[in-house]
Amino acid sequence: MAKNDNPHALRLLESMSKHGKDTEAAEFAEANPLAKSADFNKKYEWAQNVCTFLDENFDDETVKAIRMDCACGPEHGKGAKIKALYEKEKEPNVFVEKVNKLNLGFTLEYDGTYFYLIYPQCYCSCVKRVDEKLSKTWCYCTLGYSKRMFENIFDKEVQVELLTSIKQGDSDCRIQIKQVNL
Repeated sequence: MAKNDNPHALRLLESMSKHGKDTEAAEFAEANPLAKSADFNKKYEWAQNVCTFLDENFDDETVKAIRMDCACGPEHGKGAKIKALYEKEKEPNVFVEKVNKLNLGFTLEYDGTYFYLIYPQCYCSCVKRVDEKLSKTWCYCTLGYSKRMFENIFDKEVQVELLTSIKQGDSDCRIQIKQVNL
């Protein structure tokens, strides 16, 4: 039996189980193992299979929940730096300006209502080195990443929405972040 020890695969299977999809998780794991040692082409192929399987077997709400819950990170260091800035500067436009000066690999914008997290390139280690489009399903994980990071920064619930995605052919990845109960 092929190894299925890649952290991405393990998080996906755990998330599927968390959402009551144990049988489907076992079925997917058996048909689509992913080893730690997988090269970038194998990871991309696996990501395509994830998207196809989820899209064919679950409704969009379930797909989004599964993918959000299996997201990587966020890195504690980046989040801690941003949180420290937010605690010192609650005025949104000044906060955004200070975050952007950190050059963390993304920019932040504020339009008077929502924050926008903007990535100039795809950073996902499973798919970034293959220049092909991918189902939006794959990019839902960035919502989980963004939600966890900004709930920690703001110390309150946030809602997130994926507006654009490089893997969908857009020029950037743009996530809208709305603070709940302002």
